[in-house]
Amino acid sequence: MESLCDELKLEILRYTKTPILLIILNRNWYSTSQDPNARAEWLMYKYGRAHALFHAVRLGKSFITDNVAQSLIARGAIISRYFIQRLVMQFGIQDPKLDEMKVRYNSNVDNITPDCSWAASLPLSVFIKFMTEALHQLNGDISIKENDMELFQSLTAINLPINQASQIFFKNLSEIKDFILNHKFIPFPPRPKILPIAEQYHYPSWDGYENNKHIHLLSRAVLIYPDIVKCWKQIGYHEVCRDLNDIVIKGMFMMLFPMTPPANWVRPTPEFLAEKLKELIDIGFELNDDVIKSSIKIFKPKFDVMGETMIDSFVIIRGEHATEIAISALNEIAETKEY
Repeated sequence: MESLCDELKLEILRYTKTPILLIILNRNWYSTSQDPNARAEWLMYKYGRAHALFHAVRLGKSFITDNVAQSLIARGAIISRYFIQRLVMQFGIQDPKLDEMKVRYNSNVDNITPDCSWAASLPLSVFIKFMTEALHQLNGDISIKENDMELFQSLTAINLPINQASQIFFKNLSEIKDFILNHKFIPFPPRPKILPIAEQYHYPSWDGYENNKHIHLLSRAVLIYPDIVKCWKQIGYHEVCRDLNDIVIKGMFMMLFPMTPPANWVRPTPEFLAEKLKELIDIGFELNDDVIKSSIKIFKPKFDVMGETMIDSFVIIRGEHATEIAISALNEIAETKEY
């Protein structure tokens, strides 16, 4: 391993899911891991252009340096206006004395950001580099006092029932497309399931990940206008289907089987559900085993209304293997009840 040439080491490091296992192997690998280009390549390969900068900031000052930041920019990591807005919102460490006073007098305690928050430890020089590059790439329009997530929420009318929201959405469609294509609006990645649930609804979350409310907002936008995915992919956000996969497919079933059906509601047929699923699959979403299982578990209380139709639609898409997955999920539900 020690005799490997530097270029080969860089390639191996790039494809390594957890580089720390190599780094502790010997000092040569540690030296390779310090190379700014190696770090940038690893981030770009693992997280893609859309989320590379988010994770670089998340990994903190021990990881991101001026050279790493420059290498990421040179490789096409996307600097969105929303990224800059969130960076300004969460950059730096708050005054501990002020935080103490807020806690003591119960004033604005929700605004206290932990010292370990997403951008708290970002070096000032890297912050300036990102700001300078954003001003250049976005032609000076970074709107640091605004919030592009809130603007997207307004354009897509999230607070209205989905039928009413659709009308406003299509009325604003050209503005929504411009917002994504020219201002590079890309949400932050959803929180991994292994991380604390408490942060799922706080905004901005201390760890930077997008909260559940906004992930639902994005999934609604996809369900109203699936081709919005093409806009995100056009600017380099190729991970959008992976990020929203589960919630979009489950959201489709929620939309077609509403909790309180209107008077004119018609039960969808398996063929109609399969057609809707195929539309999502054609743009990059996946009806994988985990989605089938979790969908059945979530909608178990409504299984008398939609269970057979749902499973039949899965079979149309995935064949008889879907039946096996469904039976497995139902058995797990039964075992949980017995326990």
